[in-house]
Parts: sequence; C-alpha cells; structure tokens
Amino acid sequence: MRITKIETAVIESNYDWTIVKVHTDNGLVGWGEAFVAPGLTALLREFNEFLPGEDPRDVDRLCRLMRTATVAAGQASMAYHAISGVETALWDIVGKAAGLPIYQFLGGKYRERIRIYADCHAGHGLSSLSPVVMPRVPTWLLERQGKRAV
Repeated sequence: MRITKIETAVIESNYDWTIVKVHTDNGLVGWGEAFVAPGLTALLREFNEFLPGEDPRDVDRLCRLMRTATVAAGQASMAYHAISGVETALWDIVGKAAGLPIYQFLGGKYRERIRIYADCHAGHGLSSLSPVVMPRVPTWLLERQGKRAV
C-alpha cells in the first residue's frame, strides 16, 4: 500500500478548519483535521512532493520526514498543525487497513467509556492569536442573513 496524494479542504466557520485527506493506491482514504487554516494548505501541498509513494503505515518515519521538511517553516504551531492533520489521517489508514480500532495501535483500550468534550472556540479564548485567525462570522452566514462581507 502506498500514498498517492494528499488533499485538503478548508471549512469556513468561526475559524477556518483544514480537513486533510490522504489517498492510497489500494483505495483506502485516511481523514485528519488541522486547526488554523491560513497557510496550512500551502504547507500541506508541499507534503505532496515527498509523501506519495510512501507506505502510510510507517507513521513514525513519515512524521520525522515531515518535521525535517518543515524545519525552515519553524518548529512551531503551523508546521505541527499540518503534521498532526496528516498523522491523524495516516493512523486512520492504519486502522482501516488492519480492520482494527486505532487504540489497538496506541497502547490498547484504557477505559470503556469517556466523557465527550468539544470546543469550537466560539468565544475569545484564543484572543492572543493573530487577527488572521480570530473568530469571525463566516461569509456563508452573512450571505444567508442578506448581508455582505466586508
């Protein structure tokens, strides 16, 4: 099994969310998600230069390759957001290929039930971030309300 390509889609919401889709030559697709979209799609596009042809089950080695490839981008959040989106998609492929839940590859099941937590950052909890990634009303919602984006 080999990676054939990586695709991204940006979901416009209160923040932009980047969905990562990793394709393989045997038809399996892995899905991941990365936060903070501006610039992420360009960085993820660069991964298409060296990840196709690689075995998606070799997660640790591929993560090292991505870290090495992004060293010029800075070993900070943007690079790690991109890498985590791809890594999540790779683990999705690993689980699908083996027909097993991913927790089997990450040390086993710890408990039967977990509390669900979700945070869409609807408030101002991330106010220290750049204005580029600050919460905003999505364009599609403004249009639905008959308003124009500024």
